[in-house]
Amino acid sequence: MQLEEFNQPQPAGLGLQPDPSVLLVEDDHDVAQTIRRFIERAGMKTSWARTGAEAVRLKESFRPDIVLVDLELPDMNGVSLISWLAARRDCGIIVVSGRGEEVERIVGIELGADDYVTKPVPMRELVARIRAVHRRTTRPAATAADAALVAPGQGAGPAPPSQIALGSARVDMKRRTVTGRDDEQIHLTAAEFVALEALIESAPQPVSRETLCRLALRRPFHAEDRGVDQLILNLRRKLFHDDNAHSVIVSIRGAGYAIATDKDLLAARVDNS
Repeated sequence: MQLEEFNQPQPAGLGLQPDPSVLLVEDDHDVAQTIRRFIERAGMKTSWARTGAEAVRLKESFRPDIVLVDLELPDMNGVSLISWLAARRDCGIIVVSGRGEEVERIVGIELGADDYVTKPVPMRELVARIRAVHRRTTRPAATAADAALVAPGQGAGPAPPSQIALGSARVDMKRRTVTGRDDEQIHLTAAEFVALEALIESAPQPVSRETLCRLALRRPFHAEDRGVDQLILNLRRKLFHDDNAHSVIVSIRGAGYAIATDKDLLAARVDNS
């Protein structure tokens, strides 16, 4: 399979953070070398695995910031590798696959991938997406200003607070981390965190399914698309106990989803689907 190429070298990063190291998991030699050549010209260090087993070994020795995963590997299903990587919670995951079907994209995101790129790969776009996922999954150091803990929609000034109390969960907007009761870490995929971030920033106003689909899943919304609903279901399961999951992130008929900062005002319009 041929990939889109261009002759000009890629620009290096803007200096805001170091360029990520990238592990490419791809069994096609020509495709792998094309991708490696372009992302290395963009200033990124790379390593290449032909199989899932080799990817697991290199993950431990190379310690990549981002892993690019093809779904069709000779020794295992790429979905299994995505699940293994997501469970480790220490790298960004981008699916790079010839399968462009909507269901494949949804499955990849729901299993923990942070983005999905369809072959033939637009190289400029791939480099941009690698950097974007790296920004989203990198946790900056804490600062003294992170001390305030407030509920969404109740910040004292125009700038949003860095830490949010959301039911029993605590969301650190700067570090992009979430903790639950007893300070246990709660792992969210990049798509889940983007959706949560949009709900928090909009609170108490709802965010439409169309907007959440565009922001979190990076695709146009269709009436039959259940990807956003699955994202919200995942957030409810991960963040809250069953007895208050629907009372914190509420579904408002015809409007989308919202953080219920005032449940009494929203109660008449809530659709607990």
